Amino acid sequence: MGLLQEITDSVGSENLKRFAAGNANLDDPNSTDFQHLQQMIKNIDPDQLQQLLAKATQKVDPDEYSDHVTPGAGGTNPLGNLSTASLGTIASVLVNALKKSAPSGGAGESPIEEVPGLQTTDPKEMDASDVASVAKYAQANHPEAFGQAATQIAQKQPALLHSFLGKAALAVGVAALASHFIKPDRR
Repeated sequence: MGLLQEITDSVGSENLKRFAAGNANLDDPNSTDFQHLQQMIKNIDPDQLQQLLAKATQKVDPDEYSDHVTPGAGGTNPLGNLSTASLGTIASVLVNALKKSAPSGGAGESPIEEVPGLQTTDPKEMDASDVASVAKYAQANHPEAFGQAATQIAQKQPALLHSFLGKAALAVGVAALASHFIKPDRR
């Protein structure tokens, strides 16, 4: 049995089609749709997941993403509502992904040094505003690093994806994932 058949059996063909059309309930980390998302994440190559998430987040307007992660914008605070440990996980993953995206040879500053409004570059000391600043910067300026961070978060703690990506980026990402699995198995 190929990977496509395994995913289709566990998630369901109709669910994959519904997800690909952008119709998934991802607001609740306990929903069956979120559980199906976790199945897809477990069954995709991490490099492919990174590429899909990087492309998906590039399709989301930077202002819309900024409104999602900025504490207080639109009356929400998805990062500020996280536990200290969860916020620290997102901060560490983001900072490490940005540092890895620095030019080789050590020439020039690390992208983390270029983040506007950042109070600290130490993920252990970052508050929700700092994490939001890093996330906005990475999404707008380093989509490959943002995709890498989203992939690591998806694999470590998928329940954090909604807070990190936001509804729009998560919906686009899930649609891209589902479309990937709908295509013929490419072994």
